[in-house]
Amino acid sequence: MLALALLLALPVQADAHRVYLVATMQLDGSSLAQSLFLHEPEITELEGCREAVREGQRARDWQKYHHIFRSDRFKGFSGHMQYRCALSDLSFSRWGDGPRYNRSYLIGVDEHAMLSAQRTPSQAQCMAQLRALPSAKRTNSFCAMSNQDLAP
Repeated sequence: MLALALLLALPVQADAHRVYLVATMQLDGSSLAQSLFLHEPEITELEGCREAVREGQRARDWQKYHHIFRSDRFKGFSGHMQYRCALSDLSFSRWGDGPRYNRSYLIGVDEHAMLSAQRTPSQAQCMAQLRALPSAKRTNSFCAMSNQDLAP
């Protein structure tokens, strides 16, 4: 009976995952990065996220996952954007184009597109934790600053 209840609970658990777009601006030649965790309730599958990224990049107008990285704040520096579609049961506060990217996160998106994010006290401590990860996990992980909170 317990096994049947567990089997019935599996689809509910799978549906509990949210689809996130993790948008990251990496400052070239450094470990400095800023990330956004964007969620659109009507996008429920990874392919829908990937299509929204393709459309947003092609049109340079993000109808879904609307965001703006203020490149004018990076004068004299070059950087690049990276977009990752991922699944997670984490919950982040809503993103707003605010100036305070003062929350450090150790972020991972594994080979199954599962997102993990752990708040760290500082960027330096994040980098230490990143270096301590096994090489396979370190390959899919990075440190970034965000202005969003992670719900408990």
